[in-house]
Amino acid sequence: MRTFGIALTALALGAALPAFAQSAPAESPHWQDRSGEVWLNVGGFSRHFSRGNGYNENNLGLGAEYRTSPEVSYMAGAYYNSVRKTTSYAAVNWQPWQVGPFKLGATVGVMDGYPSLADGGTFFAAVPMATWEGKRYGINIGLIPSMGQIDGAVIVQFKLRVY
Repeated sequence: MRTFGIALTALALGAALPAFAQSAPAESPHWQDRSGEVWLNVGGFSRHFSRGNGYNENNLGLGAEYRTSPEVSYMAGAYYNSVRKTTSYAAVNWQPWQVGPFKLGATVGVMDGYPSLADGGTFFAAVPMATWEGKRYGINIGLIPSMGQIDGAVIVQFKLRVY
């Protein structure tokens, strides 16, 4: 976990430092390729369907997202989760559909830090995801369905383009 945190910090700093030396390009129409973009986020917020369970819904953290094509980006980061533990994640965000300004698809990857799943260890996760990206700012909106030991939630992650 510590090694992952160090690697994520190095990735974030490496991506952020050159970006401050240049201005952002003009916003591209949705049909143009935005490959090579780097986004940083500071975690996000969640709104759980089970309102009486005392979940933490302020999920601060640090993450990075690297876009390789209009449909695919890679994400990694860590955040303070809904059960007040640290979660690390690595995922592929695949969004082949577009409705207006929103990309639609799913994020698939691995994460940890939830005691009721894999005893807090690493497990596989897939989350439907919608994304809106402007010139400098973006938002990811995910839906975690309620099933088994999982209380569902809507998650919102704000991001800043740095390259």
